[in-house]
Amino acid sequence: MFEGTSSMGDRRGRSGVAALRLDALEVLAQEQCLLNARMDARLRELEERVAAPQPVVTLEAPYKIPLRSSSSASSAGNSVDAAWRRSASDAAAPSMLACPTGESAAPMCDYCFRFSDNCFPCPRCQREWYCSAACQRLRHRHHTLRCEQQCSPRDAQPMRGLTH
Repeated sequence: MFEGTSSMGDRRGRSGVAALRLDALEVLAQEQCLLNARMDARLRELEERVAAPQPVVTLEAPYKIPLRSSSSASSAGNSVDAAWRRSASDAAAPSMLACPTGESAAPMCDYCFRFSDNCFPCPRCQREWYCSAACQRLRHRHHTLRCEQQCSPRDAQPMRGLTH
């Protein structure tokens, strides 16, 4: 009689453990579904941004240097050197690659790939951008090696705090 009761108790204990495992598995599946939905939304946002019409940027030479015979190339006004001097003086002018509408694009977080005006650069190398301190901490493990390679030893400052 005691043998039958103990096996029933074992079955109940096993079914309780199995039910807990199934509950945990269901929670994990729900979390994965939510994560997939968020990733799909981010992917759609990026696809929409890529599909949006981009401003047309044309590269035009500031000066056209005419090809002339060697005798006329010696004159000061038409020489290649003079053209180089003129183009070098214009180098301080605003870039021709600037957005035609005058708007600047928001930087993209290197961890979550969100475009945000609140992004800040890595305080050490200034090459990676983060939208939050949390993204900076999460990306730190992958970025540390690259950051150390990009910064020279004399420029390197220890990264004491990971916040901006």
